[in-house]
Amino acid sequence: MANELLTVCLPPDAHQDLQAAIEAAMAPFDMNGDHEPYQGEWDQWWLGRPGEEFDVLPGHEADPRLVRSPRDAFGAPRHWTPGQCDGGPRGLLDFQGMRTRAAQLAASLDPYHASQTPYRQRQPEWAVPTDHLLTLDGAWIYVEVAPQPGTSFPDFANTYLDKLAPDIMIVRLRIHC
Repeated sequence: MANELLTVCLPPDAHQDLQAAIEAAMAPFDMNGDHEPYQGEWDQWWLGRPGEEFDVLPGHEADPRLVRSPRDAFGAPRHWTPGQCDGGPRGLLDFQGMRTRAAQLAASLDPYHASQTPYRQRQPEWAVPTDHLLTLDGAWIYVEVAPQPGTSFPDFANTYLDKLAPDIMIVRLRIHC
């Protein structure tokens, strides 16, 4: 069993009852569920993961639709850096800024420090995608599977997420699978 990251895409009104929206989207993939067909992918999930936050577009840090979990998976309080969140409407998340920051970090690291820095933080193509993607239409896309012939997972995930409407809610979950 492992802990992995999942990006979940939700309808625009999901922020009104985020817990219920996430539970509904995740239910078909619950290892403990009795749904047909069985598609067990997780047995526990938590909103967000410290060190794996989204960047917020400058000027939108106080938007009430942004998602910031007050506690981590172990129940410890999370302390938030301004300009970061666990999710929110696509139009408020600074994907390009995340990619730019990863590219700048990669260029500044010597080989030793590069090996000590998490891969996702130093690879622009991995700055936004996570280990798995749950699309708005309920498809679970695996990092190991090329969703389209000739397309890598990060290329597919980046294109998919970039093209979502600005009001679509996106959250990152830590899952135990």
